[in-house]
Parts: sequence; C-alpha cells; structure tokens
Amino acid sequence: MLATLCSYEAWLGPYHPQTLSLLTQVGIAYLRAGETGYALPMLERAVRDLGSHDHELRLQALEALRDLLVAAQDFDRAAAAHSELLRCQILGLGSDHPRTVATRASLAAILLQKRNGGTVREV
Repeated sequence: MLATLCSYEAWLGPYHPQTLSLLTQVGIAYLRAGETGYALPMLERAVRDLGSHDHELRLQALEALRDLLVAAQDFDRAAAAHSELLRCQILGLGSDHPRTVATRASLAAILLQKRNGGTVREV
C-alpha cells in the first residue's frame, strides 16, 4: 500500500482525492498494526490536507488520529482532534445525528482523562 501511495503522489499529486484517500487508509492500517510512528504523520497530513474535500474521509482520519492520541495519552492533542471531529460532524451530519451525539458524549471522557492526568477516577 505504501508503494502505491508513493506512486499516486508522483502520478496524481499529493492533493488528489485518490492520493488523500489512500493516505488515510494507509495511516489507519499502520495504526491498526500498532505502527504509531508511521501512522501519526500520515493521519495528521490527511486531516490537514483533506480540509473540506471529502467530508466522510476527513471524519475517518480525525477519528483514527484521536484514537492514536488517546492511546498515546496525549490528551491535549486528542481533545483538539476530538473537538474538530465534533465540529465537522455538527456541520456535516447535524447536531442531533447519533454519531454527533456519541462524539459529544465521548469528548467529556477525554477531557476528564486530560484533567485527571490520564486516569478516570470514580466519584
């Protein structure tokens, strides 16, 4: 997949929809394989470069980036990615969509982990 991504970048350009789609998929594949060092820059670039090109693909990249950052206990950046995900969902899906509602609820958990230094304490 990485070789295909490189050829897409050379042939179609780094901002072509096909290149950005493959970039996102390769980043997610690296994340699932536990290769976070490779996944992080790819997902960050996908989120940045997708902008408003492909709404659903950007949501996927944001979700994967958030998951990676939570796993790395980088709660400041995870909360920022999650907030951006929520903003995009509100704009694209609406504030009452089930995915938006779930994202809003899980943002509170990330913020609580951030406040508590990575652990969720029972009240």
